[in-house]
Formats: sequence, structure tokens, C-alpha cells
Amino acid sequence: MAKKKLIVVWPYRFRDFDWQRFELEFLAPHVEIHVHELIDALTPDFAAAYANQSENPAVKRFSSLKEWRHEFKKISKGAIVFSHVRPTNLKSTLICLTLRRSAETVVSFLLGGAVVPSSKKSTLILPISAFAKRLYHLSRRNLLGLVMPHFVAVGGSDTEQRAARDFSRGTRSIKMNSFDYSQHLISDLTSTSALMAGVYLDTGFPGFPRDEVLTGRTELISATDWYPNLNKFFEFVERALNYQIDIAIHPKHFGRDHSQLFGERRCVGGETPEMVASRNLVIATNSTAISYAVCFEKPLILVWSDLIESGIDPRKKSFIQNFAFETGATIFNIDREYTEKDLRDALVIDHAKRESYKRKYLTSRTDDKPNYQVLLDEVINPKK
Repeated sequence: MAKKKLIVVWPYRFRDFDWQRFELEFLAPHVEIHVHELIDALTPDFAAAYANQSENPAVKRFSSLKEWRHEFKKISKGAIVFSHVRPTNLKSTLICLTLRRSAETVVSFLLGGAVVPSSKKSTLILPISAFAKRLYHLSRRNLLGLVMPHFVAVGGSDTEQRAARDFSRGTRSIKMNSFDYSQHLISDLTSTSALMAGVYLDTGFPGFPRDEVLTGRTELISATDWYPNLNKFFEFVERALNYQIDIAIHPKHFGRDHSQLFGERRCVGGETPEMVASRNLVIATNSTAISYAVCFEKPLILVWSDLIESGIDPRKKSFIQNFAFETGATIFNIDREYTEKDLRDALVIDHAKRESYKRKYLTSRTDDKPNYQVLLDEVINPKK
């Protein structure tokens, strides 16, 4: 019996990291995998944010949507589609319509894994704004019902609520895990403190192109504003705790030279879970990989600067504040000085907040079933 086709429709640069996030190595024995990468057809400027791409032969790149539609319609009969394309403009809406009309099953992913920034609200206009927002989402769901996916995968109560708000009533939710949390479930890694070391979860902020290229946001803090004092803060931590601080670089930036940012400090790509599991401390600004600190029960501290704290970049400030609130982590300002006691006091883990974070942002399941198994059981080979 021929395998079902699984088509991953990806609007960004598809990397080996993404192959792992979708757990395609576990799905491959059960389905014939095709990856359709659309970044060059949709947002070629955004390609600058990536320093690498997957060379897996199952990944096919398209420079025009006409070329993609021809290929997709040729192989999509009876296929299952994993899609990260959202109907945010006319072009993406037409893509979603093509998927829904041509494929047997379309699955969207809203798996969270991180807090979102707060939005400023005036108490004077809040009732009107809340009503308008509800009306907008209701109208949007109804208008876009025909292009919505059959399923949306959710991970955590936060994404369950957002899925109920953003997707039509005809879209069924599948309870899953965030990508990182599912990777934790299928790994054989265990928490260890064998190394007298810490790890910094680098996002490329600032200095390397990131999602701002796609959204059009201007970088408000420069590398010279950030890295000199960030490295001084690392030196303070190393002296106070007798640790070595290593850098877990962002998967978008594998292959780039990080010495201009971190000097001689060790920079490692593709081993973030392993690094967190084997270190005594996690340092971050905002990142979905903070979930590994929760999974492996590692102390977490967050960092910002005078510029961020002053509100020059309110989005970045809000992200960090929300991560601190939700995880119980302490924020350190790299432009200020601290004592060893300040640092050691911040290493105490708030286990109640960690458990709340897990349920809100990391998983909607109680059986520790990884994502690939959920997809096999509920989408690819559902029991009658």
C-alpha cells in the first residue's frame, strides 16, 4: 500500500532545525514527505535573516507562486498538509484557499512556546476597544472560514485561547506540545550539573537580521549599545560563580561569525537542549528556548539594558518583563553593577510559576505523548 503524502508548506527558509522541530524523522516511516519552501516567492528580503538552509532532497524551493501551485496541485490529491501560511493578506489568503481546496487534510500549527508582548490599553477606551476587537475576530473568522485549515495544533492554554479566537468554528483543535517541549519529551537528555558553566540563549539581538526584516520594524538598539556591557556582565557571573558562560547561537544564524559579538567566548549551534541540560545557569532576553530551562529545572536570569528599561524598544521590554513574570526569573540590567548575593538570590527557582508556565505555554497534554505520535494517532492514521 502506497504511503500517504505529507506536504509541509513553509513561508520561511526551511532548515534542518525545522525538519527536527516537525519530528519528520519519526513521521518518515509512515508518510512520503515533501517540503515546499515559499520564502523566495513571498518575502525574498527575509531570506537575509537566515545563514543556512536544509539541503535535504525532500525540500523544494519555489521562486514564484505560479510554479508552486503547478507542483502542489500535481501531488496534493489525498495529501496531508502541514501549513505555516496564515491568511494575513491577499496573496497568503489565496495560498490557504489552494491548500484547502486541493488537499485532503490541512493542519496549521499554533504551538506557542513563549509569552507574547503586552499591548498598551487606555482604561478610558477599554470597553469600546474590547468590543471592537471581539467584533473584528468574529468577522474575520466568518469571512475566512473557507480558507481555514481542518485542524490547528495547540500547545498550552494560551494558544488554545488564541486558536478559539482566530480560527473558524469548523477548525478542530488538536492538543499537542510546543516544538521545544516535544523535543524534550523524545530526547534521552536528563538534567545534569556536571559542568561548572552557564549558557546564554542568543537570538541575534542586536547585530544579525531577524524577524524585524519581515515585519519592517527598525532595530532600535545597536550592537555597540549592547554587547560590550553584556560581555562584562558575563565576566561578572563567571567571577561570582566560578562558571564559564557559553553561547547557544540561534538556529537562523548557524555559520555566521559570532566573534564580533562575543569575542573568544565559545559559540555553539544546534545543541541548545544539550547545553541547557548540562549547565547550571541559563541567561536570556526572550526566546522560546527558555522552555528548556523550565524542562530541565535550571535557574534562569534575564538581561536587559538602560535603553530597553527606559522603553526605547517597548516591544522588547514587554517581552522580557512578561517572561520574568511568568517564570519568576529576575531581570538584571547589564549597564549596572550587582553583588554576588544579588546573583545567588536570583538562582532560586519558583517551581509553582514554572509549572504554571508549562501548562500555559508548553503543553496541552497530560500523557507526555510527543507531537509526532499525536499527529500519527489523530491526523495521519486516526482510529475509526
